[in-house]
Amino acid sequence: MGFDAGRLRRGELIAAGGGIVLLVALFLLPWFEFGGAPGRLAANPRASASLDGWRSLTDIRWILLIAIVVSLALVLFTATRRSPAIPVTLSMLTCMLGGLSSLLVIYRLIDHPGAASGAAPTVARPGIYLGLIAAVAIAYGGYLSMRAESSPFGDPASVETVRTAWTGAGSMARTGAGSASRAEADSAPRTESSSAGRTGRDV
Repeated sequence: MGFDAGRLRRGELIAAGGGIVLLVALFLLPWFEFGGAPGRLAANPRASASLDGWRSLTDIRWILLIAIVVSLALVLFTATRRSPAIPVTLSMLTCMLGGLSSLLVIYRLIDHPGAASGAAPTVARPGIYLGLIAAVAIAYGGYLSMRAESSPFGDPASVETVRTAWTGAGSMARTGAGSASRAEADSAPRTESSSAGRTGRDV
């Protein structure tokens, strides 16, 4: 089955956007600035080095990478609909991995890599803040997608459309019933008058 972008809902789009932003921030933007690169601090105490997320987060970078891959896979399988069960599973995984990535990034904001050793001062750079926003977007997009998949009507917007249509149909039915009752009430006197006229003529 081909790729159909019309199947993508708001949750998948938010998760995919968060995954792309996190991918860019992880490899291209500086996350931390250290007082000196390893092996160079003794030679030049004033030397500093900025590292991206992939090189500075050696422990949690794989979880962030998996969250990126799963968020993009959610878009792919939702747009192709190869199996109805796969988007549901990927929505749940995207929400969980996005939430876990957010907590790990917050932990690294509080406890910078290498801060315990005290070898060099460490400063957080804008890349880690953008990575945190992207991880939260992945979790939120996965939650919206999971909520839409669990709904019998799919997208919550469809629920509002169906509810509006049902209300309109109910109003039309009540209007039709009221018109039928009024028609019966109007025809009753005419029937009685016709019966009385025929009775008079018979007499």
